[in-house]
Amino acid sequence: MNATLDTHAPHTETPAPQQQSLPRRILAKLGRAAAWTVCALTVLMGLAFFGAPVPLGPAEDTVSVVAMLVPWMTLPLILFGAVAIATAVLAWRAKRRALLAAGALAGLLAILMIAVPYAAASAAADDQGIELSWAEYFATPDTVTPDRTETYAVIEDEALEVDVYLPEQSAATVPAITYIHGGGWSGGTRDESAPAQQWLADQGFAVFSIDYRLASPPRWQDAVGDVKCALGWIRTNAAEFGVDPSNVSVAGDSAGGQLAMMAAYTVGDEQFPPSCETEEAPVASVLSWYAPTDLTNLADSDMPASAEGYLVDYLGGTLEAETERYEAASPINHVTEGLPPTMIVQGEADRLVATTQGAALADALESAGVPVTQLDLPWTHHGFTGQWGGWGSQVLRPAVTAFLDAHVED
Repeated sequence: MNATLDTHAPHTETPAPQQQSLPRRILAKLGRAAAWTVCALTVLMGLAFFGAPVPLGPAEDTVSVVAMLVPWMTLPLILFGAVAIATAVLAWRAKRRALLAAGALAGLLAILMIAVPYAAASAAADDQGIELSWAEYFATPDTVTPDRTETYAVIEDEALEVDVYLPEQSAATVPAITYIHGGGWSGGTRDESAPAQQWLADQGFAVFSIDYRLASPPRWQDAVGDVKCALGWIRTNAAEFGVDPSNVSVAGDSAGGQLAMMAAYTVGDEQFPPSCETEEAPVASVLSWYAPTDLTNLADSDMPASAEGYLVDYLGGTLEAETERYEAASPINHVTEGLPPTMIVQGEADRLVATTQGAALADALESAGVPVTQLDLPWTHHGFTGQWGGWGSQVLRPAVTAFLDAHVED
């Protein structure tokens, strides 16, 4: 029997090339999908932030909200920008032109969304004689708690409370600021601007941050009356807090700024009486931050659906149905001689309340001989004081100090 000798080495099967590279191919596809997603999100944010508002129907408000959120997203933008630039480099090596273009565009927009507001704020800071602080910008805000919380009135079975922030007193009495929160007249809380209120207290003011009744039902008179009630309570209890009752100012942001102006500009107006038994008196000054001043003219808002919704809840109907209410609730229609000095602060990039609102009121006050300070902040959006370490807030603070030093006696 003849035997056949096999001189070949033992045959070992190897996976097919396509089977061997399958996990790597899957990872590559997932990586490209993630890169495309990051680039697309960054480009959309950039278009919303830098693009001129265009009529987009219901989507117009959404685009504006995205633009408003960009200043709060610096750290994600740094990450997105790094991913986009890395994507562009890898795409260039792999000769993937579409992904290269997307990565380059997204990286550029991420850089610009950080650099442009900073450069504009730096110029504004130079005008104020200050330097911007990146450390403060990225710092986590300290937890702020009021020194006291009191109930200043009970109206319609609703307890209206006030948070009190007291300064370190070196004088017998100190000036006071009554702070009114924003929220479209239908939301918001008295503690949402606590860092700003604590900062005001650190400047030597007793700060009283108040509740007021929210819409709906329509509160266009009630909310103003609540502010006046709180002012009366502060004056009545001034000695308890070491406050000079003749030296009380009002301040507010957004809807709260409108209420601050209305309370200050309608002293003695029978259409806007205090909501509790108290005597009215003029306030020392008014600080209004990104507040509407002419409710009949909010058609200039780039967030028309949001603006109309807030106004309908607050005033009980549309402009066409409730024209007299809209006119009566507009601070610009109550401008007369002898009003308290007023500071009007507006972000030039505000999509909800256009800069024309503040500018029109400033012109009216100046024509009436009322001392007015107008501060327009470049590349600054609505609600910027909620980011108390942000560029807009850093520029705002010395301007507020200068205004109060000029118009409020210690």
